This record gives sequence, C-alpha cells and structure tokens, in this order.
Amino acid sequence: SSGINAEYGSVKKAKQAIYDYVELLFLYPFFWIVQGLLQCMFNLLYGPTKSDIDNKRTLCYDVKINFKCHNIRENKLDLFLLKYRGTVDASVIEEEDVILYDYTPEAFIFTRIRAGVAHWDIEKHPFTVFTSHNHAVQVISIPRDVVRERLKRREVKDGSNILLLHSIGRCGSTLLANLIYRTKQFHVISEPFPLLKLCAEIGEKSNIIPMDAPENLEFIRTVFLLLCKREGERYFVKSPVVMTGVLFHLVHKALPQVKELFLHRAISASLVSFKHIMGPVRFCGAANVALQKVPFMYRKIWRKVKVSGSHERFAFMILCQMHPHYLECEAGRTIKAFSFESILQNKESFARELLSYLDLDEELLPLAMSAFCKDSQQNASFSKRKIGVCSKVLQSDRTRKWVRSVAFEMFGIKLRGEDLFATNVPNSCILEV
Repeated sequence: SSGINAEYGSVKKAKQAIYDYVELLFLYPFFWIVQGLLQCMFNLLYGPTKSDIDNKRTLCYDVKINFKCHNIRENKLDLFLLKYRGTVDASVIEEEDVILYDYTPEAFIFTRIRAGVAHWDIEKHPFTVFTSHNHAVQVISIPRDVVRERLKRREVKDGSNILLLHSIGRCGSTLLANLIYRTKQFHVISEPFPLLKLCAEIGEKSNIIPMDAPENLEFIRTVFLLLCKREGERYFVKSPVVMTGVLFHLVHKALPQVKELFLHRAISASLVSFKHIMGPVRFCGAANVALQKVPFMYRKIWRKVKVSGSHERFAFMILCQMHPHYLECEAGRTIKAFSFESILQNKESFARELLSYLDLDEELLPLAMSAFCKDSQQNASFSKRKIGVCSKVLQSDRTRKWVRSVAFEMFGIKLRGEDLFATNVPNSCILEV
C-alpha cells in the first residue's frame, strides 16, 4: 500500500483509482458491447431507409433511450437509442429548444431539449455540453449544405453580438459566466461540445493544413452562428477548457467584431482541481489524448521536454492553453486578462471593470455581484457538495520545478511560488481594492 499511497497521496484516492481501473477495464467494455447490440437492433427496426439518407433530407429521430455516462466524455450519437420519426423543415434549428450538439462530415447534429428544461439558465444547467445530451428528446440531422444556405440569410455575421471567454479551466470561468448571466443582458452558452471538437481537429491537422486556412475559418464562423442563432441577442460563449487555445488565433479572423476575454489561475490549483473532478485514471488519459490534439508547434515542444508523469503532462496542456494569449498580444491584439485570485480579492472592482468593458449600465452591478453569493457549479455533477473540496497546492517539488522551467524556457511564461502563478500575463487587468 505504501507504493499506492506514494502515487495517489492517500488510501481514499488509491481506492478511487482502483475503482476507475475496474470501470475502464471491465464495466465499460461490457456496457459498450450491450449498447452496440441494442444500437444494431434499433437501427434495423426503427432506422431510416436508404432513400431518406441519400436524398440529403433533414432527418428527425426520437430519443427512446439516453445513456448518460461519466461527466468527462464527448458527445456521441451512439449514446442514444433512436427511433426514426421522419423529415422536418430545416427551419427547426431556429427554435429555442433546439441546440447544436455535434457534427459529422456530412451533417450538423442538433438535439431538442425536453419541455420545461430552461437550457439557457446556467444556474440550473451550468454546462451546455451536458444539457444538450442529458435532456435530449429528439435528434435532428441537417446536411451541411442546407445549413450553409440558411446562414446566408443572416445579417449579423461578424460576431459583433458575441463575447468569447478563453480560460485554462478550473479557474472561475463558470463563476464569470454566472455573473454575466445574472445581468440578463446576455444569452450564455457554456462549453458547447462542437467548439471542443473543431479545435481538436484543427490542432491535430495543423502540420498538414494551416490553422487559419479559409475552410477552417469558414467552419468556425458556421459553428458560432449556429450556437448564437438569434441576431437580436448578445451572446456570452464560454469555450471548453481543453485544446481550445487555437481560438485565440482564429476566432477574430472568422468573426472580426467578436470581443474576447482571458481568465487564468495559479496552475497548481487548476491542476489539482482537474485531477480531483476526473480521478487519477481519467486525469492521465485526458492529458494523453489532449497532447495528440494540440497544434503541431506544441507537439514538437513536447517531444523535447517529454516526461512520464501525469501531472507534468496535464500542466503542459494548460501551458498550451495559455501561450496563444501571449502570442496574440505580442502581435498587437488587446485581449483583457483577469486572474481568478485577483477577482476574489477585488470582487466589486472586477464586476465594475467587466460591466464597463461590455458597455453595460453600472445599475446592473448588484445583479452581477449576487453571483458571488452562491456556488456557481452547485448543480454540476462535480460540485463541491458532491465531490468535496480539494487541496490547492501541488505536492511534488519535482513537478513544480519541471513546470516552472518548461513554462519559462519554452513558452516565456514566468511562474512564481509553490502555486505556480503566472506573473507576466499580457494585458492583465489590475483591480483596485
């Protein structure tokens, strides 16, 4: 047991790791076999005909069974058992309860949310990626060409109604989204899965196709317009927190009038928090997958500094999420940055600064400040109430030394102290106490 304790820090964490291994090695394979057999049966009994698919129609399916898996997963249609309902008009994507869920090479996939579920209320449903799956009652598949034709009718295509938040994850981004939601001036979209998927694909292929290739920019524009579909509303989009650093380089080229913010936190606290909500096995697996999807320039750096530790791998991924902000600011762009630590120390000053940046009336300050009075993730599957509070300090001196060295030598990011706080973040706002 001493060896296990050395790796996971406590007997309790060791038990969690053993459970995760059992789940991955035995329970998951059994689940996928059973689910696959049911999927085949449903396709044979209730699937569309070949002519329906070949005619490039908008197809609608009823969700008969919804497999709600672990909270750390990607959206997949094979997590539904579907019954083909028929064809519908493509205008269905403009309806309030229809959300962009995923995409395939041929089509965009939407889900219709169960009646009574206010998916825009992020206090009750803090993450769009889960809401679009867990509350789905219909799946709608629309050919890409049909969607593009509909989007040509849009008048606002420059992103002037969109505020995009970049972050390193586990750094208060949900709190910030909740603060903006409470002003009732923005429609909040929190971590939609399609953004994560397209960033991963762009990063993975960046050694073959330039990241800012016209087809990539066009697809980014399409995804944002499908997410932010009402032209008369303002949207706050919180990007997923892994592998989406490429949006720093691309979103302003696809949507020239979009506003952007960057939120960061001491890397040690972010790292420990990620491990706490994922568990040690998924924590390691997520880092390994992400390192294959980051842009090619970062994969080359990883080959130079590569080590075996899961904390080091995940920390490197966080650095890859931060570094594009440095590059864009060096190129002359002004993207405001805030640290989670400074926000907590200067709550009112931050709220005032944010309202000013968004051109919102200061009369909304009490509404914004009310977000600090509750846990913004209390309805998430990994809320403090459900999984407890974790440590904010990374225990390993060796890991801290490695992260500090790589951050400065390879990325030009200066980290101080045991908490590994970045001290030279460009355009970082100084909040008055």
